[in-house]
Amino acid sequence: MARITPWLSRAVLLVAALLLGLIGSKFIVDPVGAAAQSTMTLGTPLAVTNMRASFGAFPLGSSIFTLICLFSARRMIGLYFVMTIIGAALAARLFGVAADGTLVESLRLIGVETLLLLLSGAALYLELEQPSRTV
Repeated sequence: MARITPWLSRAVLLVAALLLGLIGSKFIVDPVGAAAQSTMTLGTPLAVTNMRASFGAFPLGSSIFTLICLFSARRMIGLYFVMTIIGAALAARLFGVAADGTLVESLRLIGVETLLLLLSGAALYLELEQPSRTV
């Protein structure tokens, strides 16, 4: 198991970085279209700019940080980070499902976020079980 642990961690970090990067770039490049996918409208140029900064820059920055952790010796920090970001997104989504009644519309994303959270948790657990690892 010790031989596959670093590769599992890298794979999880790579998947997370790609997903976060795709989300961020979608909202930076085409914020109006990205918002329209959830039937949101952006009525002013300021709304478009805010969508780029809020929905685009934060996932893109998270993707860059995850990539830095992937290509350095800081895999565990990256896994903690992915678990924090994805766990917070999943918690907010579940709150939204309960408050807004959007379970059916949210099931696909709940599944993806849950899977990524579980994979990052498993990879982190395996990293922590390595005999010579420290955070």
